[in-house]
Amino acid sequence: MPQHDSATRPGWDRDAVVASLPPFSFSQTPEPDTTVAAYQAFYRLEPGSEFPSVRHHLGWIRAAGYRIATHYYEQPGAHGTVFIFHGYFDHAGLYTRMIRYCLGLGLNVLIYDLPGHGLSSGRPTAIGSFREYQRVLLTVLGLSRDRVPGPWIGVGQSTGGAVLIDYLLSCREAPDAIAFSGVVLLAPLVRPAGFSSGKWLHMLMNPFRETWKRVFTANSNDNEFVRFLKEHDPLQSRFMAMNWVTALKRWIPRIEAALPVDYDLAVVQGEQDMTVDWRHNLRVLRRKFRRLRLYQIPEGRHHLVNEADPILGQVQDAVGAEIERVLAEAVMPGVHRKGNEE
Repeated sequence: MPQHDSATRPGWDRDAVVASLPPFSFSQTPEPDTTVAAYQAFYRLEPGSEFPSVRHHLGWIRAAGYRIATHYYEQPGAHGTVFIFHGYFDHAGLYTRMIRYCLGLGLNVLIYDLPGHGLSSGRPTAIGSFREYQRVLLTVLGLSRDRVPGPWIGVGQSTGGAVLIDYLLSCREAPDAIAFSGVVLLAPLVRPAGFSSGKWLHMLMNPFRETWKRVFTANSNDNEFVRFLKEHDPLQSRFMAMNWVTALKRWIPRIEAALPVDYDLAVVQGEQDMTVDWRHNLRVLRRKFRRLRLYQIPEGRHHLVNEADPILGQVQDAVGAEIERVLAEAVMPGVHRKGNEE
């Protein structure tokens, strides 16, 4: 999250930044023009003096009919690569703390804006089917093959976690083909909180509405972050796309009916999360994955990547522990494979 002064303005325009983005390249890091540089500075996306040897690749890739804004942070001698998947309404600019944490562990980082989010194309917050998220993911993984060092670790927040859940379950018949050596889900979405309640049913019973006005909630104990989302983030949508809700309604029974996959999964979950139905979701995930390690954070709310200190430290410690497991497994296969299950 940027160090924001409410008296200032971003100094950049989304459409101008999008128009200035070059095609993405793993080999080239062209000097950004002033508009793109202003966007990067606003969200503190540049590695800066903290990581002077890190190269930041930023551009768009074509995937599933969208132009997907993609960031790749590359450093010499990286131990592996973390792929970060953001949540609904989010974008890469809100994940600078997790990006920097992973860079500090000696890893490369790749993160892209989902369709309809951030700098990616698509109607804001909309998706026709969650399968579109899979097509984008598979395109990114295909482009990354042989260009991004392993092992690969997936970290998904909320809807980003749903993207990873869907991907992993789709690999049930060939778990050895899963691209990620480890996956950490942060407050993952299966069902949202109160999905059977009047609010969601009312939205679903209004098929002629294309959007629903967004209600901002205190989804983090970091009050500055919550205020930034509501008042100062130029990339925040004020509306929820109704076709996303319809796509979610179709996705939930497909995932809940899916057969389990033999895969080692980690989940970090805040017990004060009022955004997803986390107790139900954990029950589902325990059935779908043969091994699940759970890190419960008593004071944690939903937006774990932007929690207040020291809660954020607990989140990062959990992610770090899982990364350490993956790296140890890469060096000495079998050492951590069975691990401690909770």
